[in-house]
This record gives sequence, structure tokens and C-alpha cells, in this order.
Amino acid sequence: MKNEKNSRLLVGVLSLGIIVVLLVSCMTAKKKAELANNKPLVDTYWLLVSVKGEPVPQDFIQPTMTFGSDGRYFGNLGCNSFFGTYFKKGKNGIKMEYAGATKRLCQNMKTEKMYLNGLHNDFKTYEIHKDTLILKDKQGEVMRFLAGTKPEVQKEGE
Repeated sequence: MKNEKNSRLLVGVLSLGIIVVLLVSCMTAKKKAELANNKPLVDTYWLLVSVKGEPVPQDFIQPTMTFGSDGRYFGNLGCNSFFGTYFKKGKNGIKMEYAGATKRLCQNMKTEKMYLNGLHNDFKTYEIHKDTLILKDKQGEVMRFLAGTKPEVQKEGE
């Protein structure tokens, strides 16, 4: 009788273990599916949407940013180009070091100044939710981007 109770207990524990394993694997599969729908940080053409909650004016050229696989980032401020380096820390940590920008005098410098002010923050983390990138400092969101399509450059004669 004691062996029968032990057998039932063993079957119950094994059944519970199998159920737990199945639930965990289903949750892991769901999380992987969610992550699979997120755009990658690297080599995505990011379009600036807002800086510190303020929407970016829709000027002639949409401000952009791209993170290269070589640890450099670069983009367009709306008129001038900028560049710098970045380091990923852990899962969502990031350190960005602004290096510089071209210095053309442009007709509307409001967007440029807004973006440059955002770039000079001490970024700590980033989040990607599907096609949205959020760069954060220790207080919270600084800049928000949407994944876009890089425009093709027309060659002369086309």
C-alpha cells in the first residue's frame, strides 16, 4: 500500500512537472514571437518623431538616425548630418558619444537645434516596441523614432 501511494505521488509530481514545462515553453515561444516582430536597433533607418515629448516639425527633410553594426551611429538633423559612437550594455543599456555634425547654415534651424539638444543627453537605455525606438536617460524618454524606409538615391540621368 505504501508503494502504491508513492507511485501515485510520483505520477502526480511528474504530471505537474510536465505541465510546468509546457507552460514555460509556451510563454517563451510567445515572447520570442513578440521579439521577432520588433525592429532591430542596428541597421534600421529610424525617423525622429519627438524630442522630450515635443513632436518634430515636418520640415523638408525628415530627421533620421541609423545605428551601424560597427558601433557608430549617424543620421540627418533635417539639413546637416551628424555622427558618433555607441556601446550596448547588457540587454537594453546604451551609451552614446556624440562626435560632431556638419555645419551648413540652413533655412529652418528649429528642428536641428531640437534634435541636437536631444543627442546631447546621457542616454542609459533604449526600448523597441515593434517599429518604435525610444531612447531614455535616467529621467525617462528623451527621443522617439519610427522605423522607416531609407529613400533611394537617384543616379544622374534617371
